[in-house]
Amino acid sequence: MDAFPSLTIEGVTISRAICGTNALLGWSHVSAGRDAWLRATFDPPRIARVFARCQELGVNAVMGPLYPRLIDALDETERLTGVRPIWVATTSMDCYPADREQAYLAARRAGRLDEAMAINRDSIGEQAAALKAAGAAFCLVHGACADHWPLREGRLVGLAETMAQIRAVGLVPGSATHLAERVTALESAPSGPAILATPVNKGGWMMTPSRDDALARFSCLHRPLIAIKTLACGRYDTEYTVEEWLRWAVAAPGVAAIALGVMVEQEAEQSLPVLRDAFAERYGA
Repeated sequence: MDAFPSLTIEGVTISRAICGTNALLGWSHVSAGRDAWLRATFDPPRIARVFARCQELGVNAVMGPLYPRLIDALDETERLTGVRPIWVATTSMDCYPADREQAYLAARRAGRLDEAMAINRDSIGEQAAALKAAGAAFCLVHGACADHWPLREGRLVGLAETMAQIRAVGLVPGSATHLAERVTALESAPSGPAILATPVNKGGWMMTPSRDDALARFSCLHRPLIAIKTLACGRYDTEYTVEEWLRWAVAAPGVAAIALGVMVEQEAEQSLPVLRDAFAERYGA
């Protein structure tokens, strides 16, 4: 395994590049047809081969949700290589307490996401326990859940209690979000997340309300930030190279690591050496 710059969070050391999984698990952010093709193509053994190549290139961590196919792929990677990737897990936005299934589904169908995510929040403790049992090291609240978390006077109501639930089962707590203002609220929360994750990309895709506003907020962070959607799910402007987009993200304020989605081994071979060099230049080996 090649050396890769790393960081340690509450005793867990991960490479500063993390293998993202949206595309591998069938969430393309392109179309339902693309999603269906991905799910038909990338079964756990195929996903494991991608993870294995990332391991060979020095990446020891995978980021993704509580999802059976991902758990199977992590198991298969361990069988293939003898080493299980460190799982930087997120909760799933499609989980809910067993007795509230109908209420959750009705809220989702009606587009009442605040209501649906309130129900989802009530399952986080149970999800964290399931993630621990499946071998995760981290538990980040899913971005959709955090985006719809009740905010009162700049504070996320009940967040400390949720982070305590996650810590109680032995996981490092964190949160993703797609909203720059929520990054600020998460950062300032007492007994809040140990690690954050949010979109960071040169094109500003999904950096809400704007790229400039988001970067200004990130410059004040004291907690490590994982950049997600760094190549904008394939929407990067071809005026610039992939290397320029990746180096821009590494240099962005607050960015401590990047979860980079790769679909095939060749993408890993192209991108991960760039990230290794850029992170080494910023943080040292």
